[in-house]
Amino acid sequence: MTNDPNPTPTLASDETTRVPEPTPPRRRPISRNAVLGAGALGLLVLGFAGGAAAWSATQHRDATFDTALVTTPIAQLSDASVVGIAGQVAEIYGNKFVVSDGAGKALVETGRAGEGGNLVSTGETVTVQGRFRDGFLHASAIRHADQRIDQLDPPPPPRHGPGQGPRDVGPDARPNAD
Repeated sequence: MTNDPNPTPTLASDETTRVPEPTPPRRRPISRNAVLGAGALGLLVLGFAGGAAAWSATQHRDATFDTALVTTPIAQLSDASVVGIAGQVAEIYGNKFVVSDGAGKALVETGRAGEGGNLVSTGETVTVQGRFRDGFLHASAIRHADQRIDQLDPPPPPRHGPGQGPRDVGPDARPNAD
């Protein structure tokens, strides 16, 4: 026997004809963080959709006017009551205007919708519905002489803080910071 420095291995005859089978691609396991991230994203989308639906539900689509609400003479208005008044617009002050029914006058506050003084015009006959509180009517709807109705948003909640509350009145009160 001779010693061959590079011996060649001998293969069995059946090993030479066999072709190796391709291995299927390995699927990466889904990590726990990916599942939690997808769930969090789903909850976020659900929250946005719910918020959009809630906001949409609070918007006034059609102007409504309570025709069953009887108008009250301005001289008989009582605090914290839901009322309707009718009369002519006497004066306009930004988002507020004065309605006169011949026997009395009432200051009507319209909120943001009336800013600029373009909601009503001087001398126009209107019927205003809202809540009479603190000496003026917080309007929720205005019906014009041409039967057009303006539905108004409720006034924003009162602001609280230094110089803005009911205790800040009198000689020692600080002036309003606005």
